[in-house]
Amino acid sequence: MDLSGFIRLLEAYRDTRYLFAADGIEHEVRIDRRNPQAEAWLASRGEAGAGFITADNPRSRLTPAAENAAARQRLAEVVLRRGAGAVPHTGAGTDGEWPPEHGLLVLGLPVTDLIALAEDFGQNAIVWFAPGRPARLVPTRLLLEALRADA
Repeated sequence: MDLSGFIRLLEAYRDTRYLFAADGIEHEVRIDRRNPQAEAWLASRGEAGAGFITADNPRSRLTPAAENAAARQRLAEVVLRRGAGAVPHTGAGTDGEWPPEHGLLVLGLPVTDLIALAEDFGQNAIVWFAPGRPARLVPTRLLLEALRADA
């Protein structure tokens, strides 16, 4: 990926709304922003942080719906086996140019484990959020390798 493609991808992540419903309320998390209500929900569960992860469209390449659905099922099974809590989430870009992606907001796993899991599913990054802090994009080695491959 060339530098301009890398920048466009980072902008797409930043312009995505990470949506999840909990306790009858829909929450929206955005990179570099805080959402006190979502943070309070997370803190009320005794969690220091949580990560949005998907198995859709590995390496940011559009993938057929059936393949995405099968990968999502495998991701849910892995998260369950690890004993982590999870809430379904949808990542939807504000410009509508990329189809919404479905995944999980995973609670109870450290960020390093989520990064490794994302790499296992071919993902470039996760989004981590924690009480008292803005959400942040956490790249996997795959995103950094994609940038280096074109250098």
